[in-house]
Amino acid sequence: MLKIKNLTVNLCSQNDPFYILRNISFNINRGEILGFAGESGSGKSVLAKTILGLNKPPIKTTSGEIIYNGTPLKSNADFKAVRGKKISMIFQTPTVSLNPVMTIGYQLVETIRLHNPNISKQTALKLASELLEQVEIDRPSERLSAYPHQLSGGMNQRVMIAIALASNPELLIADEPTTALDVTVQAQIIKLLLKLNKERHFTMMFISHDLSLLMSICSRIAVLYCGELMEIATKDNLIKNLPYHPYTEALKNCIPKIGKHNTLTTIKGSIGKNNHTADNSCIFAQRCSKAKTLCTEKKPIFNGKYACHFPLLKQEVN
Repeated sequence: MLKIKNLTVNLCSQNDPFYILRNISFNINRGEILGFAGESGSGKSVLAKTILGLNKPPIKTTSGEIIYNGTPLKSNADFKAVRGKKISMIFQTPTVSLNPVMTIGYQLVETIRLHNPNISKQTALKLASELLEQVEIDRPSERLSAYPHQLSGGMNQRVMIAIALASNPELLIADEPTTALDVTVQAQIIKLLLKLNKERHFTMMFISHDLSLLMSICSRIAVLYCGELMEIATKDNLIKNLPYHPYTEALKNCIPKIGKHNTLTTIKGSIGKNNHTADNSCIFAQRCSKAKTLCTEKKPIFNGKYACHFPLLKQEVN
């Protein structure tokens, strides 16, 4: 459904230019839930916005291809043709994404009629109520007259999901949709998304910091670090503790162990900037416990599975 080929996105600043995304390549198959994991600053949200053509200067796509259903997306018209209609997005914080001075009903109706200009306002209101019911909001017809501040964070996130699904998209991008919610509501939102995924048969690109969550809902997980793709791991490999890349292993080791009284594992150092200094080295080398001289002298090339000179699985087999 979606092919990304050698996508590079730069922060084009005169004083401090650097790569936000560097030579990213992956495919999303129809019906798949593909996860994206990585620390803050890895480029996950910028990747989502790039696919929708939402980036603004000084952020600029400098090379690569975005191909949706066989059609390259290049111009603003190309992105506008699919944005919100074929590809929808749920953003991180619903309270910021929703307009605080407009009712929930107005915002839903506006979205519905934008993609279906021939239907009447009355029909759109009925569809809006049905959408709220589908995302499991009680008394949906009454909620149409409510403003975002009158609803809880979890309910606002459900409204965001309803707006994203209003055009019946083929691909849904969920950018950390549970970040601002408490644990109980998070579980409800995830359960709802999986239910809607089965009912509506849409493909999903799910972005999260929570690797354990991605392992529970995704068939494959793409691991980003500092704008580069480290690995695309299968769910089975991660469950069996068989990642290829040391960064994937490090992320997995950071997951707290239930019932064990041990200190929280962290990755030494902090994420930096991907610029010309990393042209001839692995971007993760300075923080990698398994780095060797080659890692600081030659950049590993992503082979469709991982980008590492010394993959963990090969070391185990040897």
